[in-house]
Amino acid sequence: MNAANYTVWHYRRRILMELGGGSINEEAIERDLDFADDLGGTNPKNYQLWYHRRALLEIRFHNASDDDGAEAAQRELSYVDRILEDDSKNYHAWSHRQWIIRTLDNPSLWKSEIEYSHTKIREDPRNNSAWSQRWFATHRGKVAFASELADEEAHYARCGAELDPYNESPWRYLIGVLMEQWRSAHKEGNVGEIEKVNGLISRNITETKQMHQSLEINPPSEADVNVPCVSLMSALVDLLEIYGNKSSLDEATTLCKTLIEVDRVRRKYWHKREVDIRKANENTHNK
Repeated sequence: MNAANYTVWHYRRRILMELGGGSINEEAIERDLDFADDLGGTNPKNYQLWYHRRALLEIRFHNASDDDGAEAAQRELSYVDRILEDDSKNYHAWSHRQWIIRTLDNPSLWKSEIEYSHTKIREDPRNNSAWSQRWFATHRGKVAFASELADEEAHYARCGAELDPYNESPWRYLIGVLMEQWRSAHKEGNVGEIEKVNGLISRNITETKQMHQSLEINPPSEADVNVPCVSLMSALVDLLEIYGNKSSLDEATTLCKTLIEVDRVRRKYWHKREVDIRKANENTHNK
């Protein structure tokens, strides 16, 4: 048996449609979801199996009432959670969760998914898939959120970074939140919003510097003594560059020079960043 044979799965759905008189009834859908589950147990990254589930659920959701659809969605989300218990970074499973939630667009599902992603982040703070899912859930699959929520999410990211400053995941989440706010404010050209975003970025620069100073004085373990926290320093370069005044760009340039020395694997990258930031500073502030 070849469970990855797309043609056979397509043919199976056509048979089910014919047997159902042009559609597939709820009982047949549930039975085939169980069948796919049995086959998927040995290969949870089989694309054809995930697509078959999606094709069946498209019919199930289309024919269901709001309450019935939400109930079916919860059952499927529980199935996906079971898969993620075995492999918390299964791309197919995370993508399937996003499709379910986006398709139903139910406020309670969006809210519960934020909590679910938080649970997964607590289980493994270095799980980029869980951080990505939080981004998806807080945005409700759409573009930039309000500045008030951005402040909350920036705080959430910093709290994650405080648990392990050497973990790059919360720092990238933080930069994503702030960069998105900066771009949105400048696109609209609203002076008040730009000032608000600059204040948010400035506060996060201050918090990150304080964390850096604290880390140098009190490293989390003896093994981390004299070990530069590259993830934090990298995030600080990004924050200073986003803020973009002469002083912050000067500071970012100096920090890049430090990273050239301490992050030897990426020294060429940091050299390029240092040159680019210095040129941007000269072009913007020396006219």
